[in-house]
Amino acid sequence: MNNTIYNLMLNFAASFIAIYAFAILYNAPRKELIPCAITGAFGWIVYFLVMKKTMDVVISTFFGAVTVAACSRMLSYTRCAPSTLFLIPGILPLVPGTQIYNTMKAVIADDLYLTFQEAVKAFKLAGVIAVGIIIVFSLPYKTFALFDPKEK
Repeated sequence: MNNTIYNLMLNFAASFIAIYAFAILYNAPRKELIPCAITGAFGWIVYFLVMKKTMDVVISTFFGAVTVAACSRMLSYTRCAPSTLFLIPGILPLVPGTQIYNTMKAVIADDLYLTFQEAVKAFKLAGVIAVGIIIVFSLPYKTFALFDPKEK
């Protein structure tokens, strides 16, 4: 139990710092850096928890992408900023970079079976990220209104 909480906090902190740094490179406005990092950290924590429960990377990536997309829509509505400002840095930890790297490594090693295997895995992960984002973004914008920004 204690180890799980420690791993959860460590994963949150590491993803927060990574996304914060990427948001700086992405030229996000200074006042939006922390919300960008929180969005991605929440997505990674959902990925981490679902992965721990199901041990299926595709399902975990889907739920992580849905979380990031939902958080970015909520922040977009409440902070009057474009949702892509929060979505692009937030989705970064879920991108299947390892599978793409392994695909290129297998291409160079001339291993056709491993190339196909890793490419299919990368396409599956990229596909579920896209589907998760599309599902959330197809919902009406007012769905994500936690409170009206004009009432602040």
